[in-house]
Amino acid sequence: YGIKLSLNGLFVQNDVMYYQVKIENNSNINYDIDQLRFYIRDQQKSKRTATQELEIKPLYIHNKTKTILDQSEQVLVFALQKFTIPDKKLLTIQLMEKDGGRILSLSVKNSLIVTAKFIL
Repeated sequence: YGIKLSLNGLFVQNDVMYYQVKIENNSNINYDIDQLRFYIRDQQKSKRTATQELEIKPLYIHNKTKTILDQSEQVLVFALQKFTIPDKKLLTIQLMEKDGGRILSLSVKNSLIVTAKFIL
């Protein structure tokens, strides 16, 4: 739908992890953000089993915006409490459009989280 969500960087300092996320809008329609969520969920959903989602609230959001203008991009940085996840689970970053159907999600494995760059 002309929208792209990507994780550009992952950094850690003290007990805080910083996720640098880029949102690109290559469409001719503004993307109004309804919500952006971080949550941990099971890697695979099997039939007839209950799945749990553990939502993680950011401590701080740098460059917070409500709209990604058409033909533009925005870089946001989210500060989250330091954590790791089991191998069978994923950190999912989900971006939902207000009054629209363009929903994006990005999954991050623990193997990427543990390689976060240290900030002095």
